[in-house]
Amino acid sequence: MVKEKVETTTSNISKKDSINIVEINRKIQDSLKLKIVQSQTGDKKFDDAVNNAVESILSNLNTTKVSGDNSFSFFYDNVLKELRASATVGPTENTKIVNNATVHTKEVVLSEKEIPVKFIPKYVLIFAILGGCMLFGLLAFIIYKISRLFRPKAVV
Repeated sequence: MVKEKVETTTSNISKKDSINIVEINRKIQDSLKLKIVQSQTGDKKFDDAVNNAVESILSNLNTTKVSGDNSFSFFYDNVLKELRASATVGPTENTKIVNNATVHTKEVVLSEKEIPVKFIPKYVLIFAILGGCMLFGLLAFIIYKISRLFRPKAVV
């Protein structure tokens, strides 16, 4: 018996890459104007008292806040009788990272296979060769005899 050995190997190939996506939003400026309606009940004294009290309260609402690129302000305009608000939001940036990974796997297998081989003893091989030679000689002799039968005989 002859044994055939087959060996295969395993290897892993991995590839990793990433994509960085950056989205930049522009600066936002927004404002709001709210008209304050004057009291009109028909009673002049009452209307003036209410309007003065509302104006006094709203005048105290003047506020401004600034933080980096962001700011807001809230105030009352006595002349136009409006409550005003404004806001500024600085530019923002959103970053997104997308990771891609690819893995290729190659597996190695070790296997052994037996291949049967027929064994011929030496004496059988020798007799087979001798038999073949004798057969070849016998065929040559038969062909020679047949060819002599068909040959014309010489007249002397």
